[in-house]
Order: sequence, then structure tokens, then C-alpha cells
Amino acid sequence: MLDQLARRTLGAIATLGVVIVAVFFATRLSGNAADYLLPPGIDANTKALMVTRMGLDQPLLLQFWHYLQGLFSGDMGTSLFERRPVLDIYAERLPNTLMLFAYALGLAVVLGLPLGLAAALNRGNALGAAISSIAFVGYATPNFVLAIIIILVFSFNLHWLPSSGSMSPIHFLMPSIVLAAPMLAEIIRFTRNAMLDVLGKDYLRTARAKGLPEHLVVGKHALRNAAIPVVTIIGLQVAGMVARVVIVESVFATKGIGDLVVFAAIGRDYPVLQLGVILIALIVVSSSLIVDFAYAALDPRVKVAAS
Repeated sequence: MLDQLARRTLGAIATLGVVIVAVFFATRLSGNAADYLLPPGIDANTKALMVTRMGLDQPLLLQFWHYLQGLFSGDMGTSLFERRPVLDIYAERLPNTLMLFAYALGLAVVLGLPLGLAAALNRGNALGAAISSIAFVGYATPNFVLAIIIILVFSFNLHWLPSSGSMSPIHFLMPSIVLAAPMLAEIIRFTRNAMLDVLGKDYLRTARAKGLPEHLVVGKHALRNAAIPVVTIIGLQVAGMVARVVIVESVFATKGIGDLVVFAAIGRDYPVLQLGVILIALIVVSSSLIVDFAYAALDPRVKVAAS
């Protein structure tokens, strides 16, 4: 089992290595940063001096070598646009994105699991149908549409919640709801389907025949065996949240790394863009690795297969 997890970990490290190499060369192929950062009509001598200061006059492989040296020494370079260390810029933005991620993930999991379980146990009645309908609406509604709706309702009409900013936890409530909505819908759907698949199994009828209380039959035996597909979809949705966070942060102006990466890509701010892509890849790879470890903890068959 340890060998299996070690191979997964090495695969994750190799994936990050590929991303580190790919993002460097992909950013250089996207266009010359000097053409976007320097004002039009600048004279040739001044432009050449600025290009030298930014280190863009060096051969590409030499730039790549300096990039690797800085990466392993903890120096991610200086923003070509803001002329500040990249790590300082991300130190200001990253906490907002992590807070938004944590709120959205917690909201989706804390609400999605019990609602999916309730939908499975109440299949065929009004409660189960209502929960399934809510999940369908949450899955089908685009993030930007849901964001506009709740801003109009709770900010402009009711004046209950702030429509933008990141000054306090209350500012993250609406962005968290919007970011969590697709993940919440998926967790409800997969929890319901997985529970319906296991509720009719023979081992549950045996547990009931032995006199076990229904809450133990459902909570200990059924829910644990239904957890594998739910854990899978949570891991996949974490990766999907990385893409959605760009839209959510732009609509609610939470000043996280999502819109920072977008503006860095538009302006060809290579150092800022490189670190942003690496952080996003780290989140996605880490979530996949955590799912692999969760498989081993939840399902003994994974351990047997690995051995």
C-alpha cells in the first residue's frame, strides 16, 4: 500500500515538474512582454534599456536557468508591471483566495452530504424531489448568472450583504455561495445515487436482520461504502473550482489570485503568471493526491488491490 501511495506522490511531483517547464516556455511564446508593458512611441534606446532591466534580452535557455534557480531558492522574481517582488504580491492576494476556497468547500461538503443522504432516504416523496430539484438548478445555473441574481436580491434590494470587497468574513458569504453551488449540486447528486446503489445490498439487509439500529446501518455501513464516488467528485470539483474562482473573484472584486493571473496573462507579466499557474497546478495535484489517500482510508479493497 505504501508503495502505491509513493508512486502516486512521485507522479504528482513529476506533474508539477512538467507544469513548471511548460509554463515558462508557454508564456514566452504568447508574445513579447515589452510590447505590452512599454508605452507606444518610446525611443529605441530607452526600450532596449528597459528590456535589459527586465532580463528579456538574455537567451531563452539562460532565462530558463535563472527561472529554475529562483524557483528552488524561493525567489520568484519581480513583477514586470508593478516592479515589486512576486511573492509580496501573492502574499497580499493568496489569503483571500484560500479563504474563499475554504468557505466554499466547507459549505458544499457540510450541506451536500446530508442533503444527498436525505434525498436518497426520502426518494419518491416531496422532500426527495425538492432536494433533487435544488441540485439540478444549482448545477444548471452559470456562476455569473447566480452571482448577478444574489447581488440584485441581497445587496441592491434587501441591503443585507455587501456586493464586493474582502474586508471581513461577511464579504465572502455571497462569493462562497456562488462558488460552492455547482460543487454542492454534484455532491448531492452523487451522494444520492451512491446511497441508492448500496441501500438495497445484501449486507445491509443482514445488518438490519441482526438488529442494528437504522442510524448505524445507514451511517456506518451504507455511507462508508457509498463514499468512494463522493470523494472522487469532491476531488474533481476542487479542480473545477480553480477555474470558477476567476469569474467569482472578478464579479465580487475579492482581490484574489484568480483575477491577478488573468491580468498577468493579458499584460504578459511573466513572473506573476508563472507563479499563479504553478499554485493552481499545486492545488489540483494536491487534491488528486488527497483523494488517493482517502480511497485507502475508506475502502479496504484498495489496500488489498495495491498489495
